[in-house]
Amino acid sequence: MTTLVCDRPAPGVLRLRLDGEDTLNALDEGVKDELLHALASAASDATTRVVMLTGTGRAFCAGGDVRAMGERTAVETMRVLAKGRQITERIVALDKPVVAAVNGIASGAGFNLALACDVVLAHQSAWFQQSFVKLGLIPDMGGTYFLAQQVGLYRAKEILLSARRIRSAEALELGFVSHVYRDDFAERSLAYCADLARGATQALAVTKLLANRAVEGSLQAALDKESLGQAMVATTHDHRAAVNAFREKRPLDAVTFIGD
Repeated sequence: MTTLVCDRPAPGVLRLRLDGEDTLNALDEGVKDELLHALASAASDATTRVVMLTGTGRAFCAGGDVRAMGERTAVETMRVLAKGRQITERIVALDKPVVAAVNGIASGAGFNLALACDVVLAHQSAWFQQSFVKLGLIPDMGGTYFLAQQVGLYRAKEILLSARRIRSAEALELGFVSHVYRDDFAERSLAYCADLARGATQALAVTKLLANRAVEGSLQAALDKESLGQAMVATTHDHRAAVNAFREKRPLDAVTFIGD
C-alpha cells in the first residue's frame, strides 16, 4: 500500500512524497485519490508556488499495482485508468510548476507520472522504463504522447517497444531529464524547487500554459486512445500470464506470449 506524505520543506514548496516501500511506491487506487486531492488543494492554495513530487526509498514509483491486475474487465480497466488520466490532466493544468524529483526507479506509470511534470530531476542511480509490453499492456497516463514529444517519434517507439531501462545519464542526453544529481540529490532537488518558488508566480503560470499549448497535438486525444487500447489488452491471455508470473515472482522475460 502506498500513501502520500505532504510537507512544506521550503517557502512556497509543497512536497508530495509517494510512500510505500513494500510495493516500490506503486500507484494503487488509494494513493491516486490522495494525489488528486493534493493537486486540487495546491491549485487553490496561494502559498503553494511549486509542487515537488518524489518517492521514498529506492523508487520514485514502480507504476501501477500489478497485484490488482489480470482479472479486470474492459469496463473495470477504464474506471481504473480514469484516475490516472485525471492525475495527468491536473498536473498539466496546474498553473504552477510541478517538479518530479526522481530518486530511484521510475517504471511504467511511474515513468509517465514523471513525464507529465514540467521538470524532471534525477538521482544518478535512477532509471526509467516503459515496462508495459512486458505485462502485455500499453502505456497510460499520457506516456505515448509525452515521450514522443520529448525524444521524437522513432526514439520514443524504440523505448516503448523494447521496454529497456534508461539510465539517468541517457535520460539527460535524451532531454526528458533536466539535471542529474549525486548523493546530495535531496538537498539539490529541494534547492531547485525553492529557487523556482521565488520566481514571478503569474509569469511562471502563463509561461507553462503557452509552452504546453505550443506542442500539443492533443493530449486529450492521446489519453482517449490509450484508455481504449489499455481496456482492450487488459483482457488478453498474455496480460494475465504476465501478471501471474509477477505474483509468483517469476521473471517477466521468461513469460511466453501467445498473441491472445
